Amino acid sequence: MDPTISPARPALGSGSKLRIGLISTVSVPTPPKGYGGIERVVHCLAEELVRQGHEVTLFARAGSSCSGQTIAVDPDGDQPEFTGGKAHLNEEVLSDAVDAYTARHRVDVLHDWSLQNIFVNRHPERVPFVVSTCVPQNASYAQANVVAACAAHARTLKGGNVPHVGYGVDVNSLEWSPQGGDRLVHLAKIARYKGQHISILASALARMPLDIVGNVEGRRYARLIIKPMAAVLPNVRLLGETHEVERTLASSLALVMAPQWFETYPMVVIQALCAGTPVVTLRSGGLPEQVEDGVNGYLADSVTGLARAMREVRGISRKRCREFALERFDVRDMAMKYAELYRRSIEGERW
Repeated sequence: MDPTISPARPALGSGSKLRIGLISTVSVPTPPKGYGGIERVVHCLAEELVRQGHEVTLFARAGSSCSGQTIAVDPDGDQPEFTGGKAHLNEEVLSDAVDAYTARHRVDVLHDWSLQNIFVNRHPERVPFVVSTCVPQNASYAQANVVAACAAHARTLKGGNVPHVGYGVDVNSLEWSPQGGDRLVHLAKIARYKGQHISILASALARMPLDIVGNVEGRRYARLIIKPMAAVLPNVRLLGETHEVERTLASSLALVMAPQWFETYPMVVIQALCAGTPVVTLRSGGLPEQVEDGVNGYLADSVTGLARAMREVRGISRKRCREFALERFDVRDMAMKYAELYRRSIEGERW
């Protein structure tokens, strides 16, 4: 038999166990030690799929692991970890690893979370596949079998004719704090499109203390805008990247977001709510699908609105934030929805 041709697959019932190949990124390990939203989602999904009895093989950067099988790749050996921006690490090594594995082992479906989707587009007939994208795409984007991160995101892709699956985590495994802390936190890559300068301005208007936590992606932005602003405002602290994201969020008064782009469905919002920490944010993308105004945080439309939300956020129940996370962001729901999309792909459906 030609190794590039998979054996015929019978129709599957909803209870069938699958052999699933999960393709992560090579930007950082899966799961990440610090920042890395995509990689954290992929790891949560891998663990839940294994718990549900599926056979999972994870293709990811060296240093990755999961409860299934992990095939680790090294992006050209000397390339440092990279956590975002317009440039991406070369993902040819991921394609090579998937190519070699699927030529020798049966895989029922591939779920590709990589940034370039090299293998599934070079070999679209070898293995049924699903592709997840977590970023805004241009009008010409035509990726087959793409899945959006939320309803707002789905409306922007391929005329709105694509499914969407929101992210989930094992909420019960994460600690939360009913007290929180006294300081706001903006936890994200330091880059103009993440809007740290807006958060700083709003915190100054609100006269509220703010911590800026994250790795520097936009070096000029950090050097010329964020550091000078923090230097003249005594209530603002620049703390760098943290490897204790959940603990940082749990010890904060609220998570602040001020996106200057289309935020699809940020993982950090889910992590904050799991920790019992409300979210105050500018309205963008899928954030209104995560933040219910006045229930688990506030949605604002301006700097002054964000400042007002900062002043009022103490009135949000941290217990309700945790309950909201349990109701809306259960990893079991994410895994079951993706399993249904896997079966649709295996049975020959294309979208």
